[in-house]
Amino acid sequence: MTLYASDLPEVPFRAMHDVHLEEVEMINAIDALIEDLEAGDAAAYTLDERLAGLLAHTKAHFSNEERLMLEARFPPYPVHKGAHDLFLRELEAAIADWNATHRIVAIAAFMRGRLPDWMKDHIGSMDFVTARFLAMRE
Repeated sequence: MTLYASDLPEVPFRAMHDVHLEEVEMINAIDALIEDLEAGDAAAYTLDERLAGLLAHTKAHFSNEERLMLEARFPPYPVHKGAHDLFLRELEAAIADWNATHRIVAIAAFMRGRLPDWMKDHIGSMDFVTARFLAMRE
């Protein structure tokens, strides 16, 4: 399953949008590795590394976004941060399960289902409102 930039809502704050595009590239690279693993053509350690990179990128993404919200005194910051915290726990759990079991079916379902669905919903709602607020304050 390829995720396209056009699958995600574009937010009106360029820095936020660019981070989303970086994540699309990372997710697609991970999906390609999953396809290779499903076909028996790749080593699991490569997926381990890519998932660790996605987790680090996601943590940095959320941290930077939260910093911007705090600096701008964005009123619904606690709600937005709460959504980040919940999803981050889900991502960490999915990656931990992969690292412990190497069950390709579970990580594939998360990467092809839960992750893109969450991104579309979150970007289209919380990120869009946040980005509009930040863009108006520039």
